[in-house]
Amino acid sequence: MCTSLTYSTVDGHHFLARTMDFSLELDANPLFLPRHFKWYPILSQPAQITKYAIMGAGGQFSPTQYLVADGFNEHGLACAELFFAGAAVYEPNQIAGKLNLVAEEFTTWALGYHQNLADLAQDLANVVIIDSDQGELKANQPLHWIFTDKTGETMIIEPEGHGLHLINDPVGVMTNTPNLDWHLKNLNNYLNLQPMPFPERQYSHYTAHAFSQGTGTQALPGGYTPPQRFVRAAYSRQTMPQAQTAADGVNALLHMLDNVTIPKGANLESDGQTDYTQYQGILSLDERAYYFVNYTNRTVYRTTMTDELIQQQTTPVIYPAQSQQQSVPLN
Repeated sequence: MCTSLTYSTVDGHHFLARTMDFSLELDANPLFLPRHFKWYPILSQPAQITKYAIMGAGGQFSPTQYLVADGFNEHGLACAELFFAGAAVYEPNQIAGKLNLVAEEFTTWALGYHQNLADLAQDLANVVIIDSDQGELKANQPLHWIFTDKTGETMIIEPEGHGLHLINDPVGVMTNTPNLDWHLKNLNNYLNLQPMPFPERQYSHYTAHAFSQGTGTQALPGGYTPPQRFVRAAYSRQTMPQAQTAADGVNALLHMLDNVTIPKGANLESDGQTDYTQYQGILSLDERAYYFVNYTNRTVYRTTMTDELIQQQTTPVIYPAQSQQQSVPLN
């Protein structure tokens, strides 16, 4: 589960935002990986050293292994990984001459070595994702990825057995299975969605009036399936007035994410575990700022990739967000 979308403000700020919906407790927090970060691909290959600093959300699984679930780099390339259950098809065996990764490592690779979408597209042929249960989560993770950069363009990668390719996402939204093409076609079922109310209608000698506002959205799906969340996110993104500034953009995105956020207990797996929104993340590419809201504390935390941080910090940093709800006293 998860919902993601891209967004731009009137004054030219670009964003990638997401909910992290999962039943396994990730204990994710904002983090920073420095330039020239040495990491070790799990499939027994030489150590890799990144080119660019990364800021996002994730966690540390060993002294040298960090999982980055979403993030941006110092040049403004941004990425988020989302579940693609029952649809992701990886290579069954390692391929000589290519960088062989498990799915959880792909975000670090993409952000660590590429400045923008064009740069990434040229390098995809040199990497493969291997079907493996050796990753940090100890199970093969079926994932797909959403990307954007300072152009505001939205691209996705959906590994379906035909290699890794960037696919244009004209709606700027991604959720989970089915694939993007299915979700786009599904929007054809919702041509009757509109922010304006429907007019009154005459039935013989009776004139029917709307009870209240919102008749234009009566067909808007309200559940938590990927197709329903996709439609809600696309509708919110399309109809919400475009924010003016970066601060306005963060506020608008928080409202859009709230529209697809899953509370505990509302969506249970067959074993009784609750799949819920563990955090909301907003990646502000031009500010080089990451905004983070976890489930148990609705305070908005912000980390910033400053020039000083990029140039002077040489080791990874995790920024723990308080888990207990905070409030601001007014008297």
